[in-house]
Parts: sequence; structure tokens; C-alpha cells
Amino acid sequence: MAVVIGAATTVVVVAGSWIPSIWGDEAASIMSARRDWASLWAMLGTVDAVHGLYYVLLHLWIDVAGDSPFAIRLPSGLAVGAASAGLYLLVRRRAPRETAVIAAVIFAVLPRVTFLATEARSLAFSTAAAVWLTLLALRLLDAPMRRAWWWVYAVGLALASYLFLYTALLIPVHAVVVALELRRAGRARGPRLLPFLLAWAGAALLAVPIGVAAVMQRDQIAFSRASREVTPEAVLIRQWFMFEPVALVALACITVAVAVVITRAVPQRRVAASADRQLLVLGAAWALVPTAALLLVAAVASLGYTPRYLAFCAPGAAILIAIAVAALPRRWLRVVAIAVIAVLALPAYLDQRSPYWKNGGTDWQAVSEVVDEVSEPGDGIVFDETVRPSRRPRLAMHAYPHGFEGLVDLALVRPYDATDHLWDVTAPLGELDERLEAVDRVVVVSRGAAGVEDDVATLRRAGFEPSERVELVSTVITVHERRP
Repeated sequence: MAVVIGAATTVVVVAGSWIPSIWGDEAASIMSARRDWASLWAMLGTVDAVHGLYYVLLHLWIDVAGDSPFAIRLPSGLAVGAASAGLYLLVRRRAPRETAVIAAVIFAVLPRVTFLATEARSLAFSTAAAVWLTLLALRLLDAPMRRAWWWVYAVGLALASYLFLYTALLIPVHAVVVALELRRAGRARGPRLLPFLLAWAGAALLAVPIGVAAVMQRDQIAFSRASREVTPEAVLIRQWFMFEPVALVALACITVAVAVVITRAVPQRRVAASADRQLLVLGAAWALVPTAALLLVAAVASLGYTPRYLAFCAPGAAILIAIAVAALPRRWLRVVAIAVIAVLALPAYLDQRSPYWKNGGTDWQAVSEVVDEVSEPGDGIVFDETVRPSRRPRLAMHAYPHGFEGLVDLALVRPYDATDHLWDVTAPLGELDERLEAVDRVVVVSRGAAGVEDDVATLRRAGFEPSERVELVSTVITVHERRP
């Protein structure tokens, strides 16, 4: 059953994942993964150490599968499928098979989860790691296991934090679940608590280097702090659901789940109540503890709050929803409830697989195609460098290089893979205007009209005039030719 669920989920989430244009964060992944090992190691010593393990894995994957949009996003789709299969097994340890199936299906259709499969980033992997590590924690809690499994658990928690730093918040989640379960069983001070404490301490110790690196490199995202405000919409909608209709139904189900557990807490239904209570504790701790931790950090350190960083908590929300759906008295009602959630999520699913969905209308695939049509080998090219890094049209050249072959990058000072930072080093065209002597046509790619005013003025002084203009969703491409 787990294999079937995982395979079906993979097919659903991978379908159409190649359609949206690659955006800035994904461009960072591709460019980092294309570096040679020495260049990658030098970069991680300066920036993006928190994504280092993912870049290493993507580097190995690209060597085998290539770097097309489908190829670089396929691992994320496979990770979502693995997470869905693991969630089925996880819930099955505490509930009947039907509840486990419901949880896995709900998880697979949540817009935040279907989004993960269209992203060449580490969030899908961290979500899968969170599910399987939680499954292992329950297995260790339920029965004695060989010492090697405790090492797997501790090292797995540490590696998950290297994959995505916030996954380290699984430790307090597991601590809440283990403490309450051992207390319920009357063994809170028994010998089985000590191995968990040692495993958590070992994982935390192994994760210290990535934590130190993250603190040292925190200034690299300082520019986006203003856009990461804590709002009810960010916490209640965008964090796990992304789409308001789905969020409203999901939050209603979570409320019902709490009511179900309270209602069933009567002597004649003690067995059912115990299973529901364990699931409720697991789902609630998974969803709420990391959220509370990040909200506290945002309030104390003013670091802002990014909802997608808590995507690895979506399985907890799916568990809570599944409790409510499984409590419906008739199977057809349960099927209808799942269908309603899936139908509500369908617009978000389709939108996520439209060409210009990412980051405010990123259109770099179209940019590459247009540049290929309007340019000739030997032409110069200039990019708008004034917008924030994830929106710079220069990244289109790295995301879709086929359209820029044979062009002269007039503003390039040093390519990204010859630096210890993420991006190319460039200079204003006015400081490099001698390069214009070698070209008669220049293609200017801009995100905003004001961003290339100085470069266009330099072109005019050098005798260039605009001859062609193409406006795309968020990018404008202008061809300038030298006057006779």
C-alpha cells in the first residue's frame, strides 16, 4: 500500500512540474550544482552553507540526468512521493489503515506539498526526511531495537539539519511526543527515555557546525527581511496550504479533530480515544512546535518569517485533517470530504504548473527564446542589475543558456564560478564602454524600465539606437543597433 501511495503521489506531483519558468532560488541551485568541487566548496565557505548538502546531491544528479527543468525538479517530486508513502506507514502505527490512507492522500493534494515538487530546492527532501525520521522515532518508542537504529536516528536528524537547517526543530517535536507517550504508559522515568536523550544530544552536537555557519552567513538574506513579516495569512494560510479555500476547510477540519478527540474521551471508547489522542499529539506537536519556535525567533531577533520554510510541518497538518475526516460516520462521506479538499486544491495545482507562476511572473524561459530569435552570434547583451537577486534577468542566461549562445556579456567582470559568491560579478556598462567597439548590435534585457537607463544612455552616446522591442510578462527585451 505504501508503495502504491508513493508511486501515485509521485505521478500526480511530477506532472507538469517542468512547465513553470525557473526562478531565482532554483537558478542558485543550478549554478551552484554546476560548479566544480573546488569552486562549490569555496562558495559554501562564504554563502549558502545551509544548502550545501542539497547542492552536492544536485551536482551528482545533474551529472547523470542533466539540468533541464524536468530533470532538476524530478528529485523533489520523488521526495514528495517518498514522504507520502512514509506518512501512510507513520499513521498506520497509530490508526487503522483507512485513516493512514486518508492522511497520505490529504498530504499529497495540499497546495504547499504540490508546490514542493515544482521546486529545485531542498524543502521536499527535508519534508521526506521529517516523515521517515518521525516514523523511526515511533518505531524506537514502541519496541526495543538494535543499537544501530539509534545511531541511524541520531545521524539522520543531524543530516536532515544539513539538508535544511530548520529540520532540527524536529527534535523538540519528537521530545513532546516521546515525553507524553512515556508518561501515558507510566514510564516517564524509565530506561527507554535515556536513549532518546542521548540521540537528541548527539544530533544537536553533530549539527553545531551548520548552525554556526548559518549564524555567520545570516546577512546574505538581510535584503529580504522587510518582505518576511509575520502575519495571520502567512502563518495560517501560506505556511501549509497556500490557497485560502483549502486553508479554511483544513482549519475547520483541524478544529473538528480536536473536538473528536475530546468527545471520544469516555470510558466505553477508551481504545479509539487513545489512538486518536496519540495522533492528535503527534500532528499538533509537528505543526505547532516549529511554528512557535520561528515566531519567537522572529519576534526576538527580528529575522522575519518565511512560510515555506515550515513546509516540512505539512505532514502534521495532514494528520490532524485525517482525524476529522476519518471520524465521519459513513465511508461515502469520507470519500466526499477528500474529494472536496482535492477539488478546492485543483486551481492552485494548475496555477503552480503554469508558465509564469513563480516569483511574481518569472518568464526566463520565454526570455531565452526571444533573445535567441532577435540576436545573432557576436551581438552584445546587457542585463538589468538593479532588482533583487532572485529577479535579476541575468539569471535567465544561466537557467536557459541555449538562447544566449554566442553572445558577448558586455557587463561581466568575473563569472560566478570563479568567485566565492553565488552570482556573477558585473560592472555598469559606462565603466566598460570600450567593449562596445567590438559589437554593432546589443540586446538589453530589463525587469523594469528604470533599471537600464544608465546603460541605455551609454549605448546612445556610443551611437546605438533602439530597433526592436519585445514585452513579456515581467521582462522587456530591446535590441539596439549602431547607427550607420
